[in-house]
Amino acid sequence: MPEASGEATDLMPSDFLSTVLARLRVTRDGPSPQLESRSGAGVQVVRTVDGQPAYLKVTPSTLDPAAVQAARRELRFYREVAPFAPVRTPMLLDAVDDADGVAVLLEAAGETRPPGAWTAGLWSELGCALARLHGMPVPSGADWDRPDPVREAMADPDVDSLRVFWSSSLPQLSEILARRVTLWEQLSALPPVFIHGDCHTENLPVLSGKLVFCDWQVSGLGRPTTDLAFLSVRAVPHGADVPSVFLEAYLAGRSDDPRMMRRAVVAEELAFFVFLWPPYAVFNDARAVARARQRTRRLAQRWLADSVDDAD
Repeated sequence: MPEASGEATDLMPSDFLSTVLARLRVTRDGPSPQLESRSGAGVQVVRTVDGQPAYLKVTPSTLDPAAVQAARRELRFYREVAPFAPVRTPMLLDAVDDADGVAVLLEAAGETRPPGAWTAGLWSELGCALARLHGMPVPSGADWDRPDPVREAMADPDVDSLRVFWSSSLPQLSEILARRVTLWEQLSALPPVFIHGDCHTENLPVLSGKLVFCDWQVSGLGRPTTDLAFLSVRAVPHGADVPSVFLEAYLAGRSDDPRMMRRAVVAEELAFFVFLWPPYAVFNDARAVARARQRTRRLAQRWLADSVDDAD
């Protein structure tokens, strides 16, 4: 979710962390970074027995069961899907999965860049990479259903809270709420594909000039627009816009109807902001909140205008 750090190293039971460090024969390499982990898992900077830098992602069983489930999903991805995925991912070096929790040891995967520092070439590369990911066959075997917070929020919105947050900046809110079935139909019009599920620049470090896809805890079957729209949801509060070369590169690698895809991306991003973003405003400064409000108003105007054109 937008801008809420779940880094939980200090809350992690020291006995589980110590056990994991010993079993995997790694040592902590300085203080833990303030990396985001949506589930609350702790991320440690470590060194392997041969001195190589690595990241250790630790999810104790004392966390919420959903967090442990997400950690096991990510481990399953690295074991079963990553070797064949058409995008670059960190190499899985080792893992622990038992009653005390889950730990995933991954090779160091480069450095992240804020969205405003991304070049057109990186955005284009990301569009091509997501087209390949969404075009790959769905992995067989394990159940790859995934949480869908957009669907849940739209199915049962907290209307009073939404009105409180959006009343000063989104005059179209009542119409959007009244037409949320239509909004849902548009954003879910495309067939499900295998998605990353938490696609934003903080999960896309750059190594030797190439993108590396990290944090696969909510990967699985979903709408392709989830990956496409969430990039903007995360970039906008930082004052950055996802450039058109990104979607152009994506569409060039897909056979979906371009007009339908563009409309679905607008609908998805609008739904993200309207129904999911307000509780996360407190994690942002006033400028970031203002940017989110302005972006949402523009999205609403565009979506409603397209709907009028369809009616005509």
